[in-house]
Amino acid sequence: MAKHKVYKVGVYVRLSKEDSRVGESISIENQKLMLTKYVEEKGWELREIYQDDGFSGTNQNRPAFQRMIADIKQGYINTILIKDLSRLGRNYLEVGNLAEVFLPEHGCELISLNEKIDDMMVFRNWFNEQHSKSTSVKVRAAKRVSAQNGKYLGAYAPYGYKKDPDNRRRLVVDENTAPVVRSIFEMRMGGASYRAIVTRLNEDEIVSPREYYYQQQDRKNPMPTRRLWGTSTIKDLMKNEVYIGNLISGKHGSVSYKNQKLIRKDKEEWIRADNTHEPIIPLEIWEKVQSLAEEKRRFCRRNDGEANLFTGLLYCADCGFRLRGQVERRLRKDGSEYKNVNYMCNTFASCGKKTCTAHGVSENTLVDLVLEHIRGCVKWLKYDKQRIFEAVLELQQNDIVSYGIIYKNELDSQEKQVEKIDLLIESLYTDKLNGLIPDSLFKRQMQKYEQERIERTKKIKDLNKRINRIKPIANNTTKWIQLIEKYADIKTLDHETLLLLIDRIIINEARYVDKKRVCDIKIIYNYVGDMDRLALPLDKADEAVVI
Repeated sequence: MAKHKVYKVGVYVRLSKEDSRVGESISIENQKLMLTKYVEEKGWELREIYQDDGFSGTNQNRPAFQRMIADIKQGYINTILIKDLSRLGRNYLEVGNLAEVFLPEHGCELISLNEKIDDMMVFRNWFNEQHSKSTSVKVRAAKRVSAQNGKYLGAYAPYGYKKDPDNRRRLVVDENTAPVVRSIFEMRMGGASYRAIVTRLNEDEIVSPREYYYQQQDRKNPMPTRRLWGTSTIKDLMKNEVYIGNLISGKHGSVSYKNQKLIRKDKEEWIRADNTHEPIIPLEIWEKVQSLAEEKRRFCRRNDGEANLFTGLLYCADCGFRLRGQVERRLRKDGSEYKNVNYMCNTFASCGKKTCTAHGVSENTLVDLVLEHIRGCVKWLKYDKQRIFEAVLELQQNDIVSYGIIYKNELDSQEKQVEKIDLLIESLYTDKLNGLIPDSLFKRQMQKYEQERIERTKKIKDLNKRINRIKPIANNTTKWIQLIEKYADIKTLDHETLLLLIDRIIINEARYVDKKRVCDIKIIYNYVGDMDRLALPLDKADEAVVI
């Protein structure tokens, strides 16, 4: 006589956010009421109700679901009661494996009120998964359209902004924190390192972004160790285009609707919306800060804590390395301090005269020369702005052609080498199949070829990016003109002004002409490059300015 089964039932209920959006007819409470009533009618023992509210069916790491699995393994329950198979999950492979392999192995029965558990189960599971996939596609498409239309989709506003009370998808400037953002960019432009900025903010007891967020929510920060500013926070803030009025969305996303693990997407997949809100930082300052980050320029400081005026801007014309600043101090007879800054080639200073020459120049001399050069450019523009614009644009277009040819030739060379490697790999396989080479040699050669192929493919990708970046530039010329016109009455120089206007200054070795020491310098401006290359036929000789 067959032994009577004692039903120790675990009721499982689930309702996801997606289900609630698309109008699922049975809520969590209704599911529990229906299933517990069925257990009571059957006279079974209800051991546990497992409830997952707000979890997708594609997510197998649901807390109640995992607790139910553990109870099955321990023998605490021997029956699972569900409304339908979609409550158990929407991945038909995983649900099928659970119902047909795992549960029978552990002596546990699966009962669905609305469906018969039979050979058709796999098809119902498949349809459940397609439903989940379709819902995911619709949700992602809706988010993408919103992002393309410039709607802010983040859970909370970036530091310096807040969500518009009348439109939660729009950002407005937060006057409490925007000045801090401006101060951070100003400090960086003034030569401060990331660590120096962090130290200053923490010493001034400026509330960090995370702490400020919780203060606005009137909640306690659950991570007290992150109440202070850190260098990573500063770096991320300075790279965020939100501060120039742009929104970049879709940087991260899940692997698929089945796997919710977040991954960082390629830049080509990001969604850009420009000029969606009021900027906090002017474009020229933001771009200069980005260039500083790319060059990883070190702002060397003197013992008195100040940065040298031309730090990071001076380059040796012969070896290409930067010049370093040295401070000369001495007391005058009247007791006052004499202080002068001189720059010399870092290669010469570190390795001696066999490697390079001094290329020495004083800071005072550089200040006079650079001021004269900037004033000369402004006078040029006052004389004939349109002619300057056309001449600079022509110069840049010539550069584009030159650089384009260089990069294209290198690209063709790399692509030919990759084709050659492919042929070598093919030949190697043929020799292996014909028994002409041993396995050990085959593996060594394959590893060598594959490594070279990876390196050359990486170079090809980099060259393509460079080619795409050297596109015109009428906009750059306009930016430079608008920027330099602001300095028509410039009388003094500071580090911030130099960084805004100038990309680098190339210093040649000094020479003597008629017993006078002459040092040639070349000033490379941001946006337009070397203005000394222009040959402008001015109509009136008395208005010509030599710079």
